[in-house]
Amino acid sequence: MTEFLSALFLVAGAALCLLASIGVLSLPDFFMRMHAATKAGVAGCGLLLIGVAFAHPSPGMWIKVAIAIAFLLLTTPIAGHLLARAGYVAGVPLWGGTREDQLKGELPRGDFDHPPTGSLWRKDMNPTIERVVLGLTNGPGAEVAMRHAIELAKASQAELVGMAIVDTKMLENVGPIPIGGNYYAAQLRNTLITKARHRLAEAVQSFERVAKQAGISFSVSVEEGDPAPVLRERLGKGVALVLPRRSWFDHGLAERRIDPATWLARHRIGTVEHRDEDDAPLVVFG
Repeated sequence: MTEFLSALFLVAGAALCLLASIGVLSLPDFFMRMHAATKAGVAGCGLLLIGVAFAHPSPGMWIKVAIAIAFLLLTTPIAGHLLARAGYVAGVPLWGGTREDQLKGELPRGDFDHPPTGSLWRKDMNPTIERVVLGLTNGPGAEVAMRHAIELAKASQAELVGMAIVDTKMLENVGPIPIGGNYYAAQLRNTLITKARHRLAEAVQSFERVAKQAGISFSVSVEEGDPAPVLRERLGKGVALVLPRRSWFDHGLAERRIDPATWLARHRIGTVEHRDEDDAPLVVFG
């Protein structure tokens, strides 16, 4: 019986440690990764220690295990809390999909990679903005993002680039295909991509018109495919990427809706500037 219990606790502890390690590798920000790591330290290691005690049962062993688990319970949560507090005060970026910062106004917030600001006049704090890249989409918030990018480029005296992308990777995913439906699925893919190109052309024309009216020089780059490598290539030191908060490069044609903030955080693309306004565009710094 003790051998069975030992194996059970050892496997459970190892499984928790494995899940925690996956979380450390895949979760999008410092605070979530630290949360996963503390679970491995307390629950995972605690179960492993109990498994060892069942494997070698003796009063001395159980006393040692009890002391070790008590030490973990007393120290790991405190250490995790202090690390999280230090990271927050230092200005470690939150996940781009974070909806509410409950510590805002309760603790001071410092500067980490980029000074946090909700102002268009970011150049006063970070004079390295040399290029503003606007993600051109056809959907909610596109006009707001366009105006924001133009004003940011003016304030920073930076180059303005309209980044026109058709997310063919997303548009080609038309869902499960029944037997014999490959022909119609291919037709649907082609139709969606063609419509996306037309909508993107309208967005480009609107951008060119507004930029000319604002009297600012600009250029337009057109791409098709997966947006992730395109955006990573464009982002770099001195680059600010502006995206609408509620529209994506599928131009409103894909069945599945993309939340741009969540998508950027999942792909770990840049540092998202957090702003409180619901319609405010996303600003990502390389």
